[in-house]
Amino acid sequence: MTASSAAGGLPRLLTIMGSGETAPTMIKVHRAVVERLGPGPVHGVLLDTPFGFQTNAPDIAARAVDYFRDSVGATLEVAGIRSAADLEPPGGDAVIARIAAAPFIFSGPGSPTYALRQWRGTLVPAVLAEKLALGGAVTFASAAALALGVVSVPVYEVYKVGEDARWVEGLDLLGALGLHVALIPHYDNAEGGTHDTRFSYLGEQRLAGLEEELPEGVFVLGVDEHTA
Repeated sequence: MTASSAAGGLPRLLTIMGSGETAPTMIKVHRAVVERLGPGPVHGVLLDTPFGFQTNAPDIAARAVDYFRDSVGATLEVAGIRSAADLEPPGGDAVIARIAAAPFIFSGPGSPTYALRQWRGTLVPAVLAEKLALGGAVTFASAAALALGVVSVPVYEVYKVGEDARWVEGLDLLGALGLHVALIPHYDNAEGGTHDTRFSYLGEQRLAGLEEELPEGVFVLGVDEHTA
């Protein structure tokens, strides 16, 4: 099937959050996005892939659904794409169709590299690009936001496992908007206390090294926590 959108006539809205996507601080932002989509109730889709590998994925999804229902006034349906296997036919075609038809797409915490591995080679990137081109709202936060640029950072692998800092290929959904970037949420993170966890837990030294390896014409776009 082709990636087709039923979102004709909707505004084109891309919202990028640095963190706090289901915190009280971001309710006003989510409401502003939903209100621009027209009179409610607005029905959207939660892309659960970034945290799909976690054993508590159903709980994370349920909390997000509750948050949007109770605090934002929007209804979210969980996409159910915990891995690429969930997009295999025949059921996968229906999942893609629901995403394409939804006026609002939300995705947030987890691992950017896991999400990228699962989405690559599927219709998910094309559906997202079409929504940004033709109409609809896409809100990506935290790990999901990291996947939007030309390149991304393997945060878990570097910060938790100790692998060498490096860039990996991103979705490059911002390229069509004229933004050739490596998008870094959690830009002002201070959780480390005595050690530097800014720049999505990379710290200044590692990010400075990575900047020298950026493709020609690509720059870092940082988004502070609890901002959009």
